[in-house]
Amino acid sequence: MPIAAHFEEQAASGQARATRRVLHLEAEGQRAQGGAASVLIHNVSASGLLLETATALREGETISIDLPLAGPTPAEVIWVSGQFHGCRFPAGLPLAVLSAMQLRSQAAPVAQPGLPAMPAPIESLREESFSARLERLRKMRGLSLAKIGQELGVSKPTVWAWEQGKARPTENRIEPLAALLGVDPSELMTGRDSDGLRNVLSQAREQIAAAFGTKPENVRIMIEL
Repeated sequence: MPIAAHFEEQAASGQARATRRVLHLEAEGQRAQGGAASVLIHNVSASGLLLETATALREGETISIDLPLAGPTPAEVIWVSGQFHGCRFPAGLPLAVLSAMQLRSQAAPVAQPGLPAMPAPIESLREESFSARLERLRKMRGLSLAKIGQELGVSKPTVWAWEQGKARPTENRIEPLAALLGVDPSELMTGRDSDGLRNVLSQAREQIAAAFGTKPENVRIMIEL
């Protein structure tokens, strides 16, 4: 489920006229104020995130994201396609911050009066094909088809065929391909970050245990897929 967020324009310190865009995640008790711009975060990883917003962002622009546990964190816009924007974290995200951010996806987006309605989310991560995931991760890393091919010793058309779903990389290329994209091989193949999921479950147990006055080890979570 996408994470609801909103942009706010803030004056940069020491420059009365200069402004910067700050992205705030939305939670109970924290919603966009009048004039703020709606944003949906469709997916997030340690290396970057995919935003959907009517706000015009430019390639190369740096925005600030107010992240749980980390505070203001810079992210660079590396590609734009309509209202979709791929952003990269120059320094990457610690696992704890990534997990805390993913927990926010449990809250459904809330419509804001006076703001344009956001279109329905693109395919969920569960439904994302390998070819679409490869293209998304490659663009988030700012890599070209030719660069991927050069590093793996294959041609540019071969990488293009992978992204079009016309072919799949051989088993011996999965690990180096995942390393180039900055993800674990299992995340590349399945779309799920195993370590991140375990950390999310751990934090969920702690929160449930605290709410019911018991120990985390007494909490059992069943997930239907």
